[in-house]
Amino acid sequence: MRDLVELVELKRRYEGKLLRKATVRGVGVGYRVVGGEVTEELSIVVLVTRKICPLEDIHPMDRVPPEIEGARTDVVEVGVVRVPAPAGIGRRERLRPAPGGCSVGHVRSTAGTLGCLVHRGGEVFILSNNHVLAATNLGVKGDYILQPGPVDGGHVPEDGIAELADYIRLDFAGENPMDAALARPFSRELVSPEILEVGVPSGWAEPELRAEVIKSGRTTGLTRGVIGVVETTIDVLYGLRRVRFVGQCVITTPGFSADGDSGSAVLLPANKKVVGLLFAGSEEATVFTPIGRVLSALDVTL
Repeated sequence: MRDLVELVELKRRYEGKLLRKATVRGVGVGYRVVGGEVTEELSIVVLVTRKICPLEDIHPMDRVPPEIEGARTDVVEVGVVRVPAPAGIGRRERLRPAPGGCSVGHVRSTAGTLGCLVHRGGEVFILSNNHVLAATNLGVKGDYILQPGPVDGGHVPEDGIAELADYIRLDFAGENPMDAALARPFSRELVSPEILEVGVPSGWAEPELRAEVIKSGRTTGLTRGVIGVVETTIDVLYGLRRVRFVGQCVITTPGFSADGDSGSAVLLPANKKVVGLLFAGSEEATVFTPIGRVLSALDVTL
């Protein structure tokens, strides 16, 4: 039986071919699920918008092989994974100091979630997504960040909490490692190190398969789920544009997140260590970036 490192390398060699199949939207590595039960067998996990049965209804070119070089595959239905606009529900209130888990957004955006606070030198920053804090590449350093976000009633200047400080630019034609951005609070008194219903994070850790995780988000509040797939290459819809991300993790628990939860910190419930930054999802699954990669790219610490 191959180990995780071997499966990741095998996945990388075949993911291009698999991603060209009609309903395939992602390829990663996870434990195979049989009859609703998670087994001890690592497999190449193929994420599809929907499963089609019987197999004869699928064009032969679009069928996922049952195994690749002796490694079993597992087909998981995830629906349409996207970065949508939030609905008018959830945590829409103005909070001072603003904690993680509340509504926040760029002045020309809608609203997402304030993930957590991070540090660079003696400065404190708000961590969330590019599409939340930088209006999907349209933001300019110094732009107003509102709490609550504009769709939740935030206005300039009275609800201004921070200014856009930095972000990882999204590449709509290539591969992306993350959707992440930083905002600099106008003062430390405006923000809180706590995350609603969680408390203060105790540090960070690498995400692991089958780990139970929690998140506190603007729309669905505190939820629990399980990491089902790691090292995932996945296509995410930004409006009508399909954007490819690499090295992501997928929570395969339905209802873990919803529109407006983008930017939430994903944590381990036992020790409150942050393992990821949530940025996309569907009713069936949620996608997040391992937090170590985000911290390194933005040159910040927890």
